[in-house]
Amino acid sequence: MTTTQERIQLIAEACSHDEIQQWTGDITAHDLHAWVTNELGSNMALDAFLAHGPLQSKAIAPACILHIVSGNTAHAAFQSIIRGLLIGSHNVVKIPSTGLAEFTDALEHFPDALRELIEIRSSLEDQDWSRADVIIAIGSDESIAAIHQHVKPHQLFIPHSHKVSIGIVYDDFEAAAIHAARDVSLYNQRGCLSLHAIYAAGDSERFADLLAIEMEKFSQSNPADTLTASEAGTIRNLRESTRFCSSNGPEVKLWESSDSLNWTVIHDSSAILKLSCLNRCVYVKPLPSELDTAILGPEADHLSTIAIHPFTQENAVSLEHLPAHRICPLGQSQQPSLFWHHDGFAPLASLVKWKDIG
Repeated sequence: MTTTQERIQLIAEACSHDEIQQWTGDITAHDLHAWVTNELGSNMALDAFLAHGPLQSKAIAPACILHIVSGNTAHAAFQSIIRGLLIGSHNVVKIPSTGLAEFTDALEHFPDALRELIEIRSSLEDQDWSRADVIIAIGSDESIAAIHQHVKPHQLFIPHSHKVSIGIVYDDFEAAAIHAARDVSLYNQRGCLSLHAIYAAGDSERFADLLAIEMEKFSQSNPADTLTASEAGTIRNLRESTRFCSSNGPEVKLWESSDSLNWTVIHDSSAILKLSCLNRCVYVKPLPSELDTAILGPEADHLSTIAIHPFTQENAVSLEHLPAHRICPLGQSQQPSLFWHHDGFAPLASLVKWKDIG
């Protein structure tokens, strides 16, 4: 049985490898100490009974966590497993039947003491469900509903369902376009933190033009993944339908990568939020004077992150009425802080229970 301090050092060592750091960001032992202290009150909370008013209290980690992860990116899988390892739980990770090589291959860089706490499954047996104290599920709304049917009353269920993210640009279009191209293009737009649309104040069509330039630059240095036949067909259909709409009026305008399907920018004068077909296709829309859930439409309830530029406290607070759980600087949408509340959950505090003496 390792202590929290020992696990912190082991996780920091693992996250120093490039194959893991590209998904987790730069995580240091100092960061992990601060994270545990921030959520549990002390970095000794899992190892000893500590004063809690008139009581002595200790955080108790679940013996086993079942992580059911999606296959769109490895980002969420690494986030979830690091949380489980940090609190010292045994972790069963259900990956998609098609695999998740970026995650499973990188596990070889975890020290033995951590790998002993991880089991990988491509399918689940009854005992995998029954032994779990906590079930963390990441996937579509349909997948979450199906998983929920397996959850027993004594098990804690933490769902992370379908989410979308957007950007808002108030000023400084040139710099904003650089940041936005990154947030749209990373992981080929397949994650919950990928931007589907960007709202621009003022001349939004000019911003779309600048974004198209930066999308091309990003594509040159960070080539897009190979598309399936279905994905390629979807993008071609989107482009054709957009061309048709643009020929009938100025409400819609298309920018596209030449001789490829690498990226697509669509300026749409309607403020209603539309879902991108992914793979670096993004909508640019004029920012209305009052951006609210009624204007955003049915996808508003699925908002995860709003990335804004320029990022100021005033701009961020002005958006707190929207249901997004995170408001961050544009360009950092895909790199949440270790301390973020994932879909509104405190990631470590939500996993533990407390035992009191006194």
